[in-house]
Amino acid sequence: MAEAIIADWISDYSSLQESELRTFAAQHENDFEISKALYTILNERTKYKDLIHPICNQLCNFYRSNEAELRRFTLQFVPMLIYLYLNSVALGDKKGCRSIETLLICIYNIEVSSDDGSPKVVSFRMPVLAQASVYHEEKSLQPSDLRRWEENSNKDINWGPLPSIESINAQNRLKVMTALLFTYNQQLNQIHKPALYHLCKTTSLLVNQGFPKLPGGHMHRSSYGNDPISPQQPMAMAAPSHVIRPPPRIAVNAQFLVELAHANYFAMFNEFGTAAIEAVTDLHSRACYEMLPEVILVTNAIRNSLHANPSGQPSDGPMGISVALTPATTTVTVSKSMITNASFRTKKLPGSE
Repeated sequence: MAEAIIADWISDYSSLQESELRTFAAQHENDFEISKALYTILNERTKYKDLIHPICNQLCNFYRSNEAELRRFTLQFVPMLIYLYLNSVALGDKKGCRSIETLLICIYNIEVSSDDGSPKVVSFRMPVLAQASVYHEEKSLQPSDLRRWEENSNKDINWGPLPSIESINAQNRLKVMTALLFTYNQQLNQIHKPALYHLCKTTSLLVNQGFPKLPGGHMHRSSYGNDPISPQQPMAMAAPSHVIRPPPRIAVNAQFLVELAHANYFAMFNEFGTAAIEAVTDLHSRACYEMLPEVILVTNAIRNSLHANPSGQPSDGPMGISVALTPATTTVTVSKSMITNASFRTKKLPGSE
């Protein structure tokens, strides 16, 4: 079923005229059936080997076009494509993922370059207490506090410039993957909601791969002394040859995992709380195993914030910000001078006794 849908999808795009591209992009953005079929094929890549190259080629053409809808459609598959590529590299099958690598290079080079070909720089200002934000009002602070924080009010944070690349190698691999996740995170609020579920599941697959799975479903990160083939143990103690070993671990770094944490935090408050919490827990466990303090700081902050603002509540905002809901009824203040029914007090008439 998925194979037939994707075959028609590729055929329809190849037969398009340039004047029909805009209409195709507008209709394509809300076609969830194609997205579901693509996820099915990517998850079972070995079963649909012949479709991977044409799919990557079409997604690359989508991203090269000037249609924002087609770019957003391609961008939703970035976490899955990153996992498939890093998994192939870990397995020593880099030649088998050339199409995916080319697509990732295409997306990366477009995002790090401006329209005129110069390196792109993304700037944003860090929020400070001297300026009003969704967290506080400026007028609620004392003048002395405002003056103290005004010194850093003009501090800008820059992302980039990053160099364009012709190939991905061991030196730039994780830098490229981190840049792709940064681009993905910038468009999270415009990506279709079902893609967020696949983001959470892909995150858990990526950080858990290579660790033995326990009966409870969690991954066991053994210490160096408890590894099946530890230097402290004799070779005779190694696992038998018939035992199926887990696939090799995927190399990660702190910046890469932090970007994944940001993406899963967004998914946590956008209908996928359970899957996102599980992914953040897996990220935290991997960060503890790798001893990455930057990632541990972020994952601990996310996990601890859930005690005060659990995800999945009606008051959840789109970015984990608790939103105060307006009450259904309003209270009316009654003036003391207003005449009401209570103002007419019954009095006994003379001779009524």
